[in-house]
Amino acid sequence: MNKDMPTRAIMARICTSDSLGEAFDLYRLAAPLLPNCKFVFAAENGAAPGFAVNHKFSSGAVVRSLFKTDKVLVLDRDTVKEMESGGATYPIDYSISLDTQALSYLEPYLAGRSSGIPKDFKEVFDFIARDDVFVDPTPYLCENLHNLDDRKAADRVFGKLKAYETLRTLDSQWLKTTGKACSTLTESELDKRAQELIARMYMDRANEGFMRALNFRQQFMYCHLLKMASIQLQTPQASVIEKIERFVEFCDCDLATISGRETALARAYFELGHNLTFFGKVQKKKPDLFKTLDGMAWDLWHVRQLEETMTLKPSRQARYFFPALLTFDKRLVEIIDLYPLKACAYIEGEHEPMPFYDGDWFQLVAGDDQAQARFAERFYSVEARSSRELRRNSVKAQFEKIVTALENELCVISSVEKLAS
Repeated sequence: MNKDMPTRAIMARICTSDSLGEAFDLYRLAAPLLPNCKFVFAAENGAAPGFAVNHKFSSGAVVRSLFKTDKVLVLDRDTVKEMESGGATYPIDYSISLDTQALSYLEPYLAGRSSGIPKDFKEVFDFIARDDVFVDPTPYLCENLHNLDDRKAADRVFGKLKAYETLRTLDSQWLKTTGKACSTLTESELDKRAQELIARMYMDRANEGFMRALNFRQQFMYCHLLKMASIQLQTPQASVIEKIERFVEFCDCDLATISGRETALARAYFELGHNLTFFGKVQKKKPDLFKTLDGMAWDLWHVRQLEETMTLKPSRQARYFFPALLTFDKRLVEIIDLYPLKACAYIEGEHEPMPFYDGDWFQLVAGDDQAQARFAERFYSVEARSSRELRRNSVKAQFEKIVTALENELCVISSVEKLAS
């Protein structure tokens, strides 16, 4: 291990090890250089990062984490020291995020609004009611901040927040004996909690820095989708390799960032077309095309948000935080499963996760050996990486122009006019 390597380069070398044993050995060699670095690896044997990770319910709902395995191996200074002393025991935090669709499916059965919960849905309620499951409304909060500008929409948001608070405080005993879902809190207590949540949303809505950062993240996903749609709708008969090279060239030149997960998604879309159901509504002459892509961008951001959430530390006692997503959306599950993680590393205090695909990424996106070599030389040489790094800030400065240009391009290709938002 070269001690002169930058910290993140050392972290990447550890994460791309051929085996967990090699990763462990490399970490021990580099440990003095990585005092605040943490690593999480998918593992067949290891710690379970929460209850029922990657679980599937008979109702069609699933819980998905970022890793394809139910267990993980973690490496950090304290944990490795404990391992070397005989065994590591450490506290974790675990949360389940519900997307908007999941809440819509469950809401009719809350507070006696329905005569009873169907058996397949009761499985989901039993899961949520567990003491070790914490329901996180963050995806819904982020996606609906813009709706607070409209009074009627804000009232609907308040009702949804109250539903979230009901789910977070389900009376497990009442659920068990009656088969109905209600909160352990009174109506006034639920109202108070929902009011606190919506007050926090209004504060975030008024925070220009927060909104600018959130908008950039979601619009960054939107840009990827706009370009994918333009390439596929304009040249559906082109080879997958031709289309993926056009897409990655756009990411390299226009965004100064090549995102692994989004590139893998593009490859699947170019290969499967509308058979990849996430893109089923992306068609020429569809009046709601841009609205559809905007919603898809939120879905992609929620997945990315899981990666970012791993770097958080909700409680001081917890050494690691493991988020997962509960959803009924098969399209969303489809894209999560396209890109399971082998590892995710981060530096404590810096909310910049380093996710690594569980497989050969170059083979995934580029195909045969010759194409892989050409792809690596063109986009991953030292010069190419350095160029992207130097141009990244200027991309942010002109980002609105990039979005507008992509929308105009897709308007022409799809014969759909972009409606004012």
